[in-house]
Amino acid sequence: MDVGTRIRLVVVVAWLACDAGRPVAAADDSPGNDRQSQQELMASRGLVRHKGLWRTPQEMELLERDHRDDVGRKQWVGRLDRLRGQLDDPATSARAAEEIRGIGDPLALGALVAAVGREPVLRVRILEVEAISHLPGPDALAALATIALDHPDSETRITAVERLAALGPRPVLQPVVAALGGPDNARINRAAEILGRLEATAAVGPLIAALETEHVVVTGGGREGQTSATFTPAGGGLALGGGPKRGKVRVRNERVLEALVAITGANFEWNIDAWRAWLANHDAPPEFDPRRD
Repeated sequence: MDVGTRIRLVVVVAWLACDAGRPVAAADDSPGNDRQSQQELMASRGLVRHKGLWRTPQEMELLERDHRDDVGRKQWVGRLDRLRGQLDDPATSARAAEEIRGIGDPLALGALVAAVGREPVLRVRILEVEAISHLPGPDALAALATIALDHPDSETRITAVERLAALGPRPVLQPVVAALGGPDNARINRAAEILGRLEATAAVGPLIAALETEHVVVTGGGREGQTSATFTPAGGGLALGGGPKRGKVRVRNERVLEALVAITGANFEWNIDAWRAWLANHDAPPEFDPRRD
């Protein structure tokens, strides 16, 4: 090794020794240190890294609660299936029925509603409807109203109405009131039956509006001289002969009138003006919304 090389080597070693003794810089422009600094800053603000996003503790609490609720709902599907199987065994039937009646967890609502929809045995459906009526919160009330309106079995609908009535005074159920303005006369009358049974004074205005409803009928000829009529939400004119024709008809809804008589104690039959005059002369209850009329 020549003298020049030795000198250069000594200089490098001396420089490294000096540099090793220097304090580390407070910040570094390298990408790794940038990421570390950002994480420290976010953490100092109380944020938590979750699935690639920074979230507040409150958001994390909501996410964790939603996760727990989702797990709970899925667990209730399995538990109800197990209890349903026990109902068919005489040795376990009574205990399983009591366990279903005693359900008080709102997370069981979805599993119970699904079970009512698919259950072929009436006594089991009635048991499940009763369980829904024991659950707290407006979602359970809305589920009962939907069953009372739309379940294909009349006994199940009646059971749901009875459970609603047993719950005592309640605000007018919006799904039921909304059904009064729908295109299906059968559903209009079912809604009126529910409101009449519940003595829903706040629904008097919507009931008056639904005393007579206008619908579009479709008349279509098969063989000459034959026509058929069905309700449809579309409009058009009425004519006979040729292909399907459309026209409007007015229908009187008997159950609506019965509900009005039951709620008000008055009976103006089909005189809508008289019913409206009656309503104008009586104080509307707090829940009444005149826009529904």
